[in-house]
Amino acid sequence: MAKLWKRIPGSVYKRVFDNSKAYHGTFIVVFVSPALTHVVGFTASRKVGESVERNYARRLMKEAFRSVSPSLMPDFAYVLVARKPIVASSVEDVRHELARLTAQYRQQ
Repeated sequence: MAKLWKRIPGSVYKRVFDNSKAYHGTFIVVFVSPALTHVVGFTASRKVGESVERNYARRLMKEAFRSVSPSLMPDFAYVLVARKPIVASSVEDVRHELARLTAQYRQQ
């Protein structure tokens, strides 16, 4: 089965941040920008915690994105940024919040 979503190259992050709309939640911030292909990026800064916690946060976001991705609009770039409370959350919490945030931009 072919991958539907590709990882955003490092050089594209700034363009997505500059030309996107941000949706803020308790655990994550989702940046959505028009793009030519389906691309996604996950980031967790050092404010989230040590490397183990940042990697855990990225894994949570990736798993939540996998379950929500079939309902996402095509031809958009998504960047998910972890916030500090994500470390104490479960994948269900992150999945629920991601679904809520993506529903916000679909309504607009």
